[in-house]
Amino acid sequence: MSWLNEQRDCLREFLRSGSFRRVLRFCTIGLLVFTVLGAVAGTMAPDAVIELFEEFMDQVQEAGVIDENGNMSVFSLMLNNWRAMLVSALYGFIPFLFLPVVSLFANGAMLGMLAAFYHANNLPMLAFFAGIVPHGIFELPALVISIACGVYLCRSMCRVILKSPNREPMVEVCSDLLRVMLLVVLPLVVAAAFIECYITPVVMEFVVYV
Repeated sequence: MSWLNEQRDCLREFLRSGSFRRVLRFCTIGLLVFTVLGAVAGTMAPDAVIELFEEFMDQVQEAGVIDENGNMSVFSLMLNNWRAMLVSALYGFIPFLFLPVVSLFANGAMLGMLAAFYHANNLPMLAFFAGIVPHGIFELPALVISIACGVYLCRSMCRVILKSPNREPMVEVCSDLLRVMLLVVLPLVVAAAFIECYITPVVMEFVVYV
């Protein structure tokens, strides 16, 4: 228990550090900007949005998240989301390219295009929010935090390679980010998966038929 308390203290100290908070703020703003851009693009090219979402649903089927009866598997959804967020963070090991930002763009644009799809087809926006907000309260923060970890990692790698005076020991950086991924992101992913499978469909059904 003392070890766990020590890890929590280290995590709390890292999350309060101005360095990581600035990266987290950047990623949060980035997600909002890319969502708006996705909504604008989706409004201008509604046919492209339909094709994009058909491809997305095919990928979901291939991932095994949805079975033949149209039901979502909690474990498969959890595993798929956790793997995607972990990969987004690990992309940070590739210096200078800041590849985690690509994931930020893709998810923000997809969210904005989905909103545009609802609007273009005269579907109630309340249904859109009902399908996003219940699990999105947990999943979107998990997404932003995992991408922020990747961006922070990439920045740290760049500083080490360039021998910047502001560089940090990579062992400490990796330890801090691993705590964030395991103690913050993973619980959020688990909560989001259960809510998306069992609560979000109920909320959507209630909104659609009321």
